[in-house]
Amino acid sequence: MKCLEETRVRVLHSPEREEARLKVWSARVGDGVIFGGVLALLLLAPWLYGSDHGGALLLLGCGTALLLCVWMMEVAVTGVGRWAWSWGHAGMLALLGLALLQLAPLPVSVERFVLPEGEMLFWNRLTRDPAATAAAAAKLAFLLVYFFLLVLSVRSPLRIRVLAWALIANGAVLSCLGLLNASSSRELTFWSFPPESLSFGPYANRAHFSLLVEMIVPLALARLLAVGIGRRGESPWLIVALVLMGGAVGMAASRAGIVLVALQCALVPTVLWWGRHGARFRPALLRAGVIMGLAVGGGAWIGGEGVRERIAERFREDAFAVRGEIWRGTLRMIADHPVFGVGLGAFATMYPRYDEGNGLRYTAEAHNEYLQLLAETGIVGGIIGAAFLISLLRTVWRSFSRTVGSRDAHWVVGASAGIVAVLLHSGVDFGLRIPANALVFLSLLTVLLRLDRER
Repeated sequence: MKCLEETRVRVLHSPEREEARLKVWSARVGDGVIFGGVLALLLLAPWLYGSDHGGALLLLGCGTALLLCVWMMEVAVTGVGRWAWSWGHAGMLALLGLALLQLAPLPVSVERFVLPEGEMLFWNRLTRDPAATAAAAAKLAFLLVYFFLLVLSVRSPLRIRVLAWALIANGAVLSCLGLLNASSSRELTFWSFPPESLSFGPYANRAHFSLLVEMIVPLALARLLAVGIGRRGESPWLIVALVLMGGAVGMAASRAGIVLVALQCALVPTVLWWGRHGARFRPALLRAGVIMGLAVGGGAWIGGEGVRERIAERFREDAFAVRGEIWRGTLRMIADHPVFGVGLGAFATMYPRYDEGNGLRYTAEAHNEYLQLLAETGIVGGIIGAAFLISLLRTVWRSFSRTVGSRDAHWVVGASAGIVAVLLHSGVDFGLRIPANALVFLSLLTVLLRLDRER
């Protein structure tokens, strides 16, 4: 009997058992650090001027690199490499590979330029602005690594809910800040970065802030309709968040933002309740419309006569007058560089050559993400983008089909509505080129990918 007890003690305290416990503990700590880190970066990014400047990108990039080191240390200690890969990662990696190809020197020249001195310059790179392409490739690499870590760490329904609630809370606080900003002073800009247009909270561009809110509003709206309007618990906080975000969209006076939020108020209740609750469909649609209609209208009213006049003026003016000129120039750029484009990030450098106003107009963006992708990466990049878009829409449909009737179906509907809004808004703007907005978009995509895999 004594021998059996001694054997049991030796087994319980064997080196193999201690090593196994250490590996489990290391995996849990590493996983928690990575999830907390990606969440912190996601919430911090909008506060840093939308992270649309070098300092913020460097900070986010360093934070992401540290989290990647944590993951590699976890793999080294445990001997098991957790992996998270999807068609989204593959598409971003393919685009990054194309950017590196554009940067590579070729053995033959791809274009010739006549210098003012009369000499001929031979250009042997696919990109017409290597510095801009290198910067765009670095940003894309950062987003790819962040997306990998995000999908890797969001591994349970609980973390999906934490991620969604963090986005809702951050959107509400940012909207509150924007409302204070817009109502207190027209020239007040938070932090120390001078904007090129009227600011809204920490964002220099009101339309880009509206796109951020468009991605978050359907999450809060879907959750509110799922838990029930008027019930205790989450409901009051969700209503407050929706009112703040709706008011911010109204005061920001973005045409696309107002229209898309209005469409979301109809889309989210329709998808959630259609064919499931019958008679409850109309009351849900009505309540959602009343809440967001009052919020958006209230924001416009609180903003005063200036905001109301700006909204009316924006809907009266030709929305596509200036954009039409830019798009025509972009189409000519695409025609001249159809296969590989002018180089990722090189649109601003090349556009003056195609401007209808003899090069007097300067713009760094085409105000259409799809045209700009074709201009910068050509048919090759267009194929990558089309494959990404098709896979995205298939994931939206499959995720909803697999979660119908489950407790997490509303998160799928909210994330899908936010993604659809981004796809529509990207046809007339470039809000996804703001890193903070891109991180939120990747978060919504992560929700769909994870819930799809759960089923």
